[in-house]
Amino acid sequence: LPSNDKKLIVKEEQQEWSPSLDQDPEPPHIKEEQEELWTSQEGEQLRGLEEADITEFPFTPVPVKSEEDEEKLQSSQLQSKTEQMEKERRKFDFKFKERVLQYAETHSAEKTARHFNIDSKRIRDWRKQRGKLLLADKSRARLTGGGRKKVSLELERRLSQWIYSMLDKHNRVSRNMIKKKALEIYPSVSDGGKMFVASTGWLQRFLQRNDLSLRRRTPMSQEETPPTEKLVSFVDHVGKAVSSNRILEGGIIVMDETAVLFDMVSPTAIDTRGAKSVAPKTTRYEDSHLTVVLAAKADGTKLKPYIVFRKAAGEVEALQQQISSAVISTSVNGWMNDALTADWLRSVVGKFNATPRLLVWDSYRCHTGAATKAELRCGYNVTTAVIPGGCTKYIQPPAVMWNQPFKQSLQDAYDQWAAGDADKEYTAGGNLKVPARRLLVDWVVAAWDKLDKDMIRQSFKVCGLSVRTDGSEDDLILCFREGQPCAAGREALTQRRQRSRENRCEAAQEEGDEEELLNNEFAFFDDEEEEDFEQEDSDHMSLHCFIHQG
Repeated sequence: LPSNDKKLIVKEEQQEWSPSLDQDPEPPHIKEEQEELWTSQEGEQLRGLEEADITEFPFTPVPVKSEEDEEKLQSSQLQSKTEQMEKERRKFDFKFKERVLQYAETHSAEKTARHFNIDSKRIRDWRKQRGKLLLADKSRARLTGGGRKKVSLELERRLSQWIYSMLDKHNRVSRNMIKKKALEIYPSVSDGGKMFVASTGWLQRFLQRNDLSLRRRTPMSQEETPPTEKLVSFVDHVGKAVSSNRILEGGIIVMDETAVLFDMVSPTAIDTRGAKSVAPKTTRYEDSHLTVVLAAKADGTKLKPYIVFRKAAGEVEALQQQISSAVISTSVNGWMNDALTADWLRSVVGKFNATPRLLVWDSYRCHTGAATKAELRCGYNVTTAVIPGGCTKYIQPPAVMWNQPFKQSLQDAYDQWAAGDADKEYTAGGNLKVPARRLLVDWVVAAWDKLDKDMIRQSFKVCGLSVRTDGSEDDLILCFREGQPCAAGREALTQRRQRSRENRCEAAQEEGDEEELLNNEFAFFDDEEEEDFEQEDSDHMSLHCFIHQG
């Protein structure tokens, strides 16, 4: 064979033995030794061919790996990598390092590494730092200046100055505000290098380095008995209403009112570690609010948000002319009432729907009042289902799944507004005014649009409002799942449905028996009544014949 072909065969053999891409490649000197060996064999063969006209071709067997050998090799290498990562993640104090160094005085680095189950590179590094380690403070885990270096010293200094200036002014500082401020500062620092993303891990380390911590407001709550029986009764009632009226998923509507404060002070804030209380500065409008009515259908369709401000009728009317993605109204106190509920029904739900609908809401007085009932009788084709008191947090979709992400989006928008300088107004005394009503409406619309349609659809299943009545989807009801306070409700719901089916069967059987009895009914007379009946029948026949003859 030509020499080029022989070298090609050697390279192919080397490729057969090479590991996969995610494994460590073979040391380069092996390939060089094989090539040198083949070159020497090639030279000897060429000299043999020159001395004698004899053609000899050496045969080199090519080993082939099986799939089992390949899997074993990959698993062993993966295990070694995992062990190596675990060694690197471990944390060692100075006492442990002293024991390692004492042992390493009479043993090699490799043997010491195996003895203490650590990386041999650590031992070599500790040997170089022996003097500093022996003189170091034993209460610390590493030498001064050790560990991961800061992304930017200037960023640390400017960001901490901004935080403490905000705290001095009694302004609230959140984790997201710190991240956004860090990303705003970093492009202008002089000692920045690699890309900076302000990750959660970086934020946690930054807070620890600057003696800051997250403070949370914790409300006190009283223990209550889970309303399992009420929940079972309501879920069964909704299922019967949907089945009997043949209501589709697009006809099941849930609505709820939620209050939104003008001054959205979050329950958490950043402050110095050990501080007993946090007094963030606000716009002094903590009690001022607006009401947002959210409504959606079981198929995921979201209806327009209905926003109620306190007074300011002229400004609200002007806003409504500018904004079409929400319905804006006003009341004396900023809460819903009978008149606004009727307006919501007309402007959001709508009349004269061809298919039947089910409206699910809580027992708020303007939902169950006489004025609302009278309005619902004016062509809405709507059946209402009122959630019993104390059950909304278990089976009302807004309370279970909507409100938390909705209000978090509002909080993020408020924090971004509070941390910046745009769209702000101040009083003559220098106090910050509340956000403008137009800005609040934009925040509400954006937060409602941000909610995922699939999450809306899933919330109806989770609350048992659109599950199948055959029990095949009862496992989706959150409050009846294992480990929940009302876990016994699932079995109770199954038994209740079974009794309902049995009662329907008995009622159907009784109705059939009554009809059969009516068809087979006979009249019985005594002798005198029978003679009178025969006489009346004879007179009737005589009259009939007389008319016929005439």
